[in-house]
Amino acid sequence: MSTIRAAAILVVITLCVGGAAARATDPVGIRAMQAIVKSTHADKSLGWGVKSGDPCDGTWPGHVTAIDASNGGLAGTISGTDLSDLTYLSSLDLSRNSLDTATGFPEQPRPLRHLAYLNLSSNAFHDMPDYFLFSFPALETFAMDDNKDISFSGYFLVDLVRCPALRTFSANKVTLTGELSDFLGNGNGTIFPALERVLLAGNSLLDDIHHDWGKNSKIKFLDISNQSINGVKNLGGRLDFVAGMTDLVEIHVRDNNFDGPLPDVSELTNLKVFDAANNNLCGRLNFPSGVAVSVDGNPRVGKDCP
Repeated sequence: MSTIRAAAILVVITLCVGGAAARATDPVGIRAMQAIVKSTHADKSLGWGVKSGDPCDGTWPGHVTAIDASNGGLAGTISGTDLSDLTYLSSLDLSRNSLDTATGFPEQPRPLRHLAYLNLSSNAFHDMPDYFLFSFPALETFAMDDNKDISFSGYFLVDLVRCPALRTFSANKVTLTGELSDFLGNGNGTIFPALERVLLAGNSLLDDIHHDWGKNSKIKFLDISNQSINGVKNLGGRLDFVAGMTDLVEIHVRDNNFDGPLPDVSELTNLKVFDAANNNLCGRLNFPSGVAVSVDGNPRVGKDCP
C-alpha cells in the first residue's frame, strides 16, 4: 500500500499486483477525486490537485481506497455521484470541517460496498437523506458526533439496522431524540451482532431501559450520559441491565435519572470503568478491585435501599 499527502488530506491507494504491465490509476476515480476537490474547495484550502490532476501523481497504479481529510478546512458539499465512483473506497474521514451548511450528506446512486469506516464528526450537517446508510453495507465504524443541528427521519433508524457489521456507532451531541431502544433495537446482539462501542452522550434520549436490554451483546463501551430535553432528564429506570452485558469494559450513565440499587457486576470480569454520577441510585458499593467507580451525586449510595 502506498500513500501521498497534500497538507491535511491523505489519499491511500492499493497497488496493482500480478500482470506484466503496470496500469494507470482508474480514470473514473481520478475524475471523481477532481470533482470532490473542486466542490469542497480543497484545491484552495489544501493546494491539492494544483500540480497534478492524478491523486496518484500519474505514477502509482491502483484505486483510491481511503481519504483522510480531517481538519482540512473543507467547506461546501460533496456529490453522491462522485463518491459512488470511488468504487474501492474503504475509509472516508471528513471530520472537523465545515461541510454542508444546508442540504445534508449526499445520497449514493450506487452503494460503496467496501466502505467500512465513515467519520462525519464536527461538521455542519443539517440532514441525513432517507436510507442513507443503506449505501454502505460493509460499514463497521460510523461517527457523526458534534453535528448539533442535524435532524433525522424515521427512515434513519430503519437504515441503521441494515448495517450488520457495525462495530462502533458514535453520535455524541447530535440532538438525537426518542427512545434509546429505537436506535439500538432489542440491544441483545441479534440486530447488531458485531456492535462493541455505543457512544451517544449529550443527546435527548428517553427510556426506562428494560432489564434484558444488552443481554448477551458484545458491547464493550457504552456512553449514554447526560440525556435531557429542555433540562428534564428522562432516561432512567433501574441499572439491572448492566449485569447482563458480560463483555462490558466501560459504562458511562452519569447525569441521568437512573434509580434503585446499584447493579450486580460480579460477573463482569472485564469491567474497568463504572461511571454513574449524578443519578438517584442507592445501595452499598461492592465492585471488584481494579474498577474505577464514580457515583458522586447519588445521595443514597452507601446506604441501604428503601
